[in-house]
Amino acid sequence: MPFVERVVEPKFLSRTSLRDENGKQKVTDEELQAVTNCTLSNALRQLASLVLLAEDIFSELTGQLEAIKERSKAAQAKIVTINELVEKYDPKKVPVRKYLFKLQLVSV
Repeated sequence: MPFVERVVEPKFLSRTSLRDENGKQKVTDEELQAVTNCTLSNALRQLASLVLLAEDIFSELTGQLEAIKERSKAAQAKIVTINELVEKYDPKKVPVRKYLFKLQLVSV
């Protein structure tokens, strides 16, 4: 089961109560408009939460890409160094050992 890293809030946009804890109505007229306004405000809150999470994701991604960039620079420096060594290498200057090979004919 995966771990939840980020949660978008609010989850239930239209779930609201038009009565207070004593049972008295909060809104006396135009209940549909009150529910609609509550739903729209919760939708805006959810979008704001989503924007904050997207900013968090992109900042984390930026940090990871910076680390990759630094590692790439180090690898490129090593490649340049190795390339310079290979270009300076002259195989004609390397001494070659001389081995004497004796061929023996085996009679059957």
